[in-house]
Amino acid sequence: METAPAIRSVYSKVRPLARCKGSTAKPAKKRTKGTHRNGFLTHSFRPFLSLPFAHHGQGEREFFQSLENLCQLYQWQAPDVSALPFPQNVSAVLEKLSAQRFDGASVMLLQDKGCPARLATVKTYNTNYCLYYIPVRPFWRMKNEPCRQACFELTQTLFAYLYQIAGVPYFREPGYLDNTYDSLENWINEIDDDGNEDEEEEIFRKRQFAEFELMKQAGDLLLPDIKKPLDLASWEKQLNGFSASDKYGKDLREVVYEFFKLVKDYPTRAIKDSMHYEIHERGEDDYDIYWENYISFYWSGRDSLENMLYEMVNNEFQEAGYQEEPIAVQWFDTPQDKPRHDFDFETRLFSLLNELTGILNELDNEEPNR
Repeated sequence: METAPAIRSVYSKVRPLARCKGSTAKPAKKRTKGTHRNGFLTHSFRPFLSLPFAHHGQGEREFFQSLENLCQLYQWQAPDVSALPFPQNVSAVLEKLSAQRFDGASVMLLQDKGCPARLATVKTYNTNYCLYYIPVRPFWRMKNEPCRQACFELTQTLFAYLYQIAGVPYFREPGYLDNTYDSLENWINEIDDDGNEDEEEEIFRKRQFAEFELMKQAGDLLLPDIKKPLDLASWEKQLNGFSASDKYGKDLREVVYEFFKLVKDYPTRAIKDSMHYEIHERGEDDYDIYWENYISFYWSGRDSLENMLYEMVNNEFQEAGYQEEPIAVQWFDTPQDKPRHDFDFETRLFSLLNELTGILNELDNEEPNR
């Protein structure tokens, strides 16, 4: 299905500010870390050679047992390190493994309670350095247009799933985009205080301030709607009873139905479940992009704030050294019969977020009925 461009690539050439002269005003730096860093079950991902082993014999045995299991699955010939003492023997194997890819996955030596030296393959899902921002302004328009009430109710149920189960952050709650909008408002206020704009620019600046007021008011009023309890049986009944009166309604129902199938297959799965930040070895001065920074509800990609918002986000992300993305981990403490790096949930989710955003943007392009 053809949709309007839905997600923006970052690290690309930044577009100029909307009707804005070059200004000395700079956005305030507010870098909000992600809200979850709970880890993967009980695992603590730490390099093997940095671990304080009281009995290195156990770690050495378990390392080579997991190496044997890895070699059996991938038919890989491990180097002969029998003449080397511990830990040089482990280091030699790890050096060879560092250049290998198995099923597109790298090999890491990870720690777990009771098993401090297990090999695992780690595969990362490629999000293509895109922003998966879901616009809320079209949802607000649906709520205030009588002819769109059925679409509003269907979207409300979908947004409830994305917020309550998938865990998509909301821009009016504390987090990255909430801080970014605050910084953007401060920046625009500083530009306005300079008093160096012509009449046309002053008119545009007033539009931006009005958009901020609407964003805050509408965003706060809509939040209780997506916090309402979600029931799959009611959702299915709603889908079956939905009758589309135009192409927009038909497209919306199709994408909501695909989301419904996704939640049926993964009823409790959240985006954060496959985000294992612990695996990343962070430098002291690194700036990292957490998943909550590029997946979120936001106000609109078709308003007077759009250019400046993306300018700010792009500029900040260009400073990043690492982006948190979904990760699949396969352990080799026991023999494995096949590679297991399953990204079915992520593949479907990100594709559907792209499609949904395109559909919502179509409505956001329309002039609202006043």
